[in-house]
Amino acid sequence: MLIFNRPFTDPYFNIAAEEYFVKQAAEDMCMIWVNDRSVIIGKHQNAFAEINYPYVRMKHIPVIRRISGGGAVYHDTGNVNFTFIQRTDKSNQVDFKRFTSIITEFIQSLNIEVNVNKRNSLFSGTLKFSGHAEHVFHDRVLHHGTILFNTDLETLQKCLTPDKEYHGKAMASVRSEVGNIAPLLPESIDINQFTEKLVDWLLDFYPGSNSYILQQDEIDAISKLSETKYKTWEWNFGYSPSYTFQLNIPMHKDVLPVRIKVENGKIIHIELSEETVANQRIKILNSMIGMLHKEDEIDKFVENNRIGLELAGVNSVNFAEAFFK
Repeated sequence: MLIFNRPFTDPYFNIAAEEYFVKQAAEDMCMIWVNDRSVIIGKHQNAFAEINYPYVRMKHIPVIRRISGGGAVYHDTGNVNFTFIQRTDKSNQVDFKRFTSIITEFIQSLNIEVNVNKRNSLFSGTLKFSGHAEHVFHDRVLHHGTILFNTDLETLQKCLTPDKEYHGKAMASVRSEVGNIAPLLPESIDINQFTEKLVDWLLDFYPGSNSYILQQDEIDAISKLSETKYKTWEWNFGYSPSYTFQLNIPMHKDVLPVRIKVENGKIIHIELSEETVANQRIKILNSMIGMLHKEDEIDKFVENNRIGLELAGVNSVNFAEAFFK
């Protein structure tokens, strides 16, 4: 077992590293890592449905899709992440308890009460401090999760409280009241001391394990994967299962309620709730079909069609904002 504390805090790099190692690792490993502020969503989720998009955009907080299922989580430098990658018997590849028991035992060694719920999340009392997810690739399983140590819980709540309702078959997060474990420790330590304790404990837990340092060729390959996949809108937002949402198109005198359907990141249908709508409005709104549900795409649409929108009675100044707020 290779055990290493990754020093990088770039969330794109760290999420890409998981895919790289589950596909390339020759040995079992456990990685401990910390991300800068970011929201990490499950593979089968609708990013827009999981986040407060205007807030994360305003705060420049990245939203990144991972390769495992499960719900959305908030990361910052007060949150410790762990990733186990192990070869596994194909008859029993998905076994959360194999890994939740390890984290549970470590936290209990710090004199903190732990209980595990049916969704394999770890609680102390009524507060959730650790969520877990898995991904299987051939004969390897990737099991990862979070430990809320001294995370900014106010920002967490703001990021993970959606401001618009979406409908579809995407996996929705199960909301729980969360809490940090730093206040529960009998002695005050910082997050670096905490991660050191975790790494030392894992080295003792796995006899014959060794510390590991990322090699330059691994860093280069992970960086490339980060750039070509994990920093792209197509993966983080466009990969989402199909969804619909309601919005009010701002008119000069009132609003025009419409329902939008998005598939593979593209607008495929626009349904107007009014029985009688001016042909000019129908024509210009239907010209959006095939566009990406992406902010700069809609901004570009407004820029190229401002006169047509205004002639149709649409308030072009607030048009794009209506799609995301």
